[in-house]
Amino acid sequence: MNCILFFDGACRGNPGPMAIGAVLLENGKKVRDISKCLGKGTNNIAEWNALIEGLKLAKTHGCRELEVRGDSQLIIRQITGKYRVKQEYLIPLFNEAKKLCGNFEKINFRWVKREENSETDALSNMALDNRR
Repeated sequence: MNCILFFDGACRGNPGPMAIGAVLLENGKKVRDISKCLGKGTNNIAEWNALIEGLKLAKTHGCRELEVRGDSQLIIRQITGKYRVKQEYLIPLFNEAKKLCGNFEKINFRWVKREENSETDALSNMALDNRR
């Protein structure tokens, strides 16, 4: 089945409280989403975790072909190999995401403008707003 995954991470302060949002579409219809807090960290940690959780969601749903869309140019360029992951604390997250990519017959990544990723942004901010 063909799926599209949107992902986004949010951070209030950098470092600060983090949250993620992800939306999985199948044939243009939303089938699942995620909105949750992660504790404290940086925006990059939040973005990587949003990608990882989204990939897990797509795997669990049974997606075979996946297009991943995110508004973080850095994450998209790092996961596709255009940029190297230099920060030691991000390398385990990068490795986990790369390993999850192996679960799909076909996977590609596309950077999108923030406006095209508004639902995942709203989900991550909703999680931050509702944290206790």
